[in-house]
Amino acid sequence: MSNTVDRRAFLKSSALLGGGLVIGFRVADADTVASVAVVPADFAPSGYLRIGTDSIVTIFADHVELGQGIMTALPMIVAEELDADWTKVRVERMPDNPSAWPRRIMTVGSQSVRSSYMPLRMAGAAAREVLVTAAANAWKVSAAECRTENGYVLHAASGKRASYGALATAASQLPAREGSPLKNPKDFRIIGTRRARVDLPAKVNGSAQFGIDVRLPGMLIATVVRPPVLGGTLKSFDATATKAVPGVKQVLQFASGIAVLATDTWSALQGRKALIVEWNDGANATLTSAEIRRKFTDLMSSESTPATNRGDATAALKAASSSITVDYELPFAAHATMEPMNCTAHVRADGADVWAPTQSPTNFQMLAASIAGVSPSAIKLHVTMVGGGFGRRARSEVLVDATLLSKLSGAPVKVMWTREDDMLHSPYRPFGLHRMS
Repeated sequence: MSNTVDRRAFLKSSALLGGGLVIGFRVADADTVASVAVVPADFAPSGYLRIGTDSIVTIFADHVELGQGIMTALPMIVAEELDADWTKVRVERMPDNPSAWPRRIMTVGSQSVRSSYMPLRMAGAAAREVLVTAAANAWKVSAAECRTENGYVLHAASGKRASYGALATAASQLPAREGSPLKNPKDFRIIGTRRARVDLPAKVNGSAQFGIDVRLPGMLIATVVRPPVLGGTLKSFDATATKAVPGVKQVLQFASGIAVLATDTWSALQGRKALIVEWNDGANATLTSAEIRRKFTDLMSSESTPATNRGDATAALKAASSSITVDYELPFAAHATMEPMNCTAHVRADGADVWAPTQSPTNFQMLAASIAGVSPSAIKLHVTMVGGGFGRRARSEVLVDATLLSKLSGAPVKVMWTREDDMLHSPYRPFGLHRMS
């Protein structure tokens, strides 16, 4: 792979990451170097990468930290190519308006690092070259005579050095250069090394806000009673005893089932226990795992359509002195996230705020906008810390319920799933039966 990246290719790749490389700068401070001309400027930082006059490098990540460490890994990639001082690197999550991001924001399939590796390197390399150019212009030397190291641009012949913060304002006036060279991996000093996880301190000291921690004035807690059988429908319900439970404010029948809304989780759960419900279980009432397995076994023994053929496997097996045939079975499995499924929504006439531990911010924003009847940009989506995802939090059941119930009740609503809800209603990893010969 070439160590030089074409500018057009870089701009195309970095646009996928969130609007291309934009470096915002603030008024210079005491970190300036006398030989570098700095023009004070009032600038509102925006875009993907920002370098402040205090030499703080802020990286905006459009992936969700699920406990896999990407809020540390992604900044490491940029910092490597930027030659930044790792102690001055900060990372922030994407803005509250995913619709402003050029690509769909979704974190699934263990793709965060591998899909962002080259675009992030390009972003860091392009920023580094602009900083070098700013220093070379100020010192009236060739950029080829300068090098970068740990957050500084150095000119060996004159002994001059300038921090990235000192160069920030001057660099903000320069365009991105073509063909920003990438480092040779043998020269890496950050990638491939151990670094303390940036998300751990807040998780250890309790200051991290997960979705389950969200508290709003006037917020109601909702628990939803759903059909116990997939495809079931409501026959009747009696909420008289539920409404008599202290703390219960509303009982609402809606598309997902029956919601009990209360001032706190305990009251909501007690009201749910008091609810009298009858269901029509429907066609799946008697379906069992044993029956599903029997159907799969029958299908596996019937005529099939090959996905691919390489050689003549049938003939080879027949001609072999011995052969082995084994069936492998994968059971249904719930994702069983550590943090119970939850979502908080506050729908108003002009828009809504949604707090969600989600793996799919763009989808959540678009769906909430559809339910609330507003444009996606009118939905402020606050992606909280996520207590385990495993793909489960890309699904939107809690988002749909929270948004609908807030709209119906006229109050901020947090929908909470119990462990029993999760085991009964989770979109399971499907059952599978495989025969190998």
